[in-house]
This record gives sequence, structure tokens and C-alpha cells, in this order.
Amino acid sequence: MVDTTFYLFEKFDIEPQGQHSQRYEIFAGPKEVQLLQAYGLEDTRSFGWFAWFSKFICWLLTALYKLTFSYSYGIAIILLTVLVRVLMIPLSRKAALNAQMMQLLAPEMKAIAEKYKDDMEKRSQAQKELFRRHKYNPFGGCFLVFLQLPVFIGLYRGLSVDIALRDKPLIPGLRWCSNLAAPDSLLYWKEWMPGFLADETGWFGPWLNILPIFTVVLFLIQQKMFTPPPADEQQAVAQKTMNIMMVFMAVMFFKVPAGLCIYFITSSLWGIAERKLLPKPQLSEDKVAEIKGGLAPATGVPVAAAPAKAGGGLMDRLRDAIEQRQKPAPPLDPEEQRKLDRDRKRRLRDRGN
Repeated sequence: MVDTTFYLFEKFDIEPQGQHSQRYEIFAGPKEVQLLQAYGLEDTRSFGWFAWFSKFICWLLTALYKLTFSYSYGIAIILLTVLVRVLMIPLSRKAALNAQMMQLLAPEMKAIAEKYKDDMEKRSQAQKELFRRHKYNPFGGCFLVFLQLPVFIGLYRGLSVDIALRDKPLIPGLRWCSNLAAPDSLLYWKEWMPGFLADETGWFGPWLNILPIFTVVLFLIQQKMFTPPPADEQQAVAQKTMNIMMVFMAVMFFKVPAGLCIYFITSSLWGIAERKLLPKPQLSEDKVAEIKGGLAPATGVPVAAAPAKAGGGLMDRLRDAIEQRQKPAPPLDPEEQRKLDRDRKRRLRDRGN
């Protein structure tokens, strides 16, 4: 049974001993598109943000479902994820190059952090200047996340609204994950878990869901594999904060639809396979030389004028540049030396007069 209680609020006046009657038409049926259109109730399917994209995702999922002989919407979600990740391969390759640039700039970032450890404003300004000089975008790796955001929201709303996805199992005939529009519900644990966790209104609900846990574990593996080592203490703290945030994300994801977890799991596995199996993109030799031979921010002296030690940091290159300037000048040609002596004697004679 389903509670269909509702309230109607409408103002009208009734005279003493008078009567009032009102006729209502109630639709009590599934929210199927063709059926709703017959009654002019298309607006009852609210997809929220990115509504147009949600409708497109639902249409695409249905098409992929039919192409796979209507076996499982889970396979359709996997194919949708693969399609999205294939289209994003150029961006993911660019993000990998961005990570390499971050590793090359790490020594200079560390030197800047040491130099301005007590002045956050100057440190930030020096880092911005470093990034500008080498045309490095520290947020380049975030584009993949932003571009996948409409897919995530569209799929989430589609699973929540589109009735075609209701009660569709991941694997037909298997009781576990028998509804992709709801949590996977592996184990009923209400009887032996604390009430604030396992009640219907608790943090986790009465069912143990395994797919959200698997999703967050893959997130942590990806973060460990793809995040470059921290260049300074600030970045180290930020990475530790991200690890803690993953724990909160596990709580937030615990009761999301199983279909959404299938999307994230497939996307994470694809990202790991792409990084491991495809040839790793490499920066050009000219770009590497440009980064390694950039100007020293503190003096403006080209580091290339004084050969730096392999793998040396900013301070090593500054020291080499200063030593290069302090070296004695090479001996002049005898004729040039005689000319300099005559000019010096002439200036002394003129000064005496």
C-alpha cells in the first residue's frame, strides 16, 4: 500500500445555509510519458537542474537498453559511462600532462614556500607568477569533474524520476540489486545495528549497501594513483583533507541509487585502466627545457646562463647564477689594455686640470 494523502487549499465563500461543491480529477497511475501526455500532465515529471540533459540521458539509456536486447539497464549504464569516458580521452590526456608540469614545477614551488613561509600573500603572488610564466593551470585537472557533473546530475535525476528505470535489476533473476533506482540492499542489518544508524530514518538505513563502499574505495585508489606528491606543507594538508572528505562522501553516497554507483564504479575503473594501459602522454622536450630553464623569480637572471645541477631547486640555481657573476673577467687583449690605460691617464690629467 502507498500513502496517497494530499491537501487541497482553495478559498471560497459559503453563505449561511448555503452549499458548495467542487469537482476534482485525480490521476493515479504510472508516470509514463505517453500516458501523461494524454492527460496534459507532462510537467509532473520534474528533472530539476539540467532537465534537458536528464531527458537526453534517459532517452540514451533506453536506446542502449534496447540495443542490448533489453537484458539489463545496468549494462546500458556501463555503456553510457564508457561512451562518456571515450569522448573525454583528449581531456584526460591533457590532465595527465598537467600533472607532469606540476611535478616539474614542484622544486620551485617548494623553494617559494620556504622563502615566503611567513607571508602567505607574497607566497601566493609568487606562485601565480610562476604559473603564469610557464602557462600552467593548477585547476586543469578539474575540468573532467566539471564536464561529468551534468552526466552525474542527469543520471541521478533520471533514476529518481523516470519510471522506466524503476525495479530494473542489475542482473536479472538475482535478488541483490534488483532495483537500479534504489540502493543495492545487500544485507538487512537493522536487527543487530544501533537504531540511529539502521532505522529507516537513520544515517545508513536498515540495509547494508555494498556498491557505495566499493565506489569510495575506488575514489581513494584513484586519488592515490593520480595525485602528484605535495610540493609544500599546504598541499600536503589539502590532500589529507581530501582523504577525510572521502569518508564523509561514503556516508553521503550510502543511500544513493545503485545505478549511480554503477556509473561511478565504471568511470573509476576506466580511468585506472586508461592510465595503466594507454601510453602515458609526455611533455615535449622543448616544454621541459622551458620549465627547467625558466627565469629565477628573485633576480631575473636566466638560469640557463649558469648550468644548474641536475634536478636542482630554485636556491641551487640562484647560487650558481651569483657565482657566475662573481667570476673574474677574462684577460683583455694587449691592444685593448693599452687603450684602456691611455683613457684612464687622460681622465686623470683632465681631472687634475
